[in-house]
Amino acid sequence: MKKILFIIAIAGVMTSCSTCYECSEEVVIYSGNNPADTVTNSDELCTADQTEIDDREAAGATCVSQ
Repeated sequence: MKKILFIIAIAGVMTSCSTCYECSEEVVIYSGNNPADTVTNSDELCTADQTEIDDREAAGATCVSQ
């Protein structure tokens, strides 16, 4: 019985661990009112909260799990 409780406890901890994502998005650089260049902004984000990733993707970023 103790083994089963131990396995359930480990499984619970594993499901709450964070997952790392690489999120990138294109950023337009303006010179005055005219677009001058486009660069890709990329950063790594480790989170256990999927809503944070969903918010970034809704804002135009592309996130890929690593």
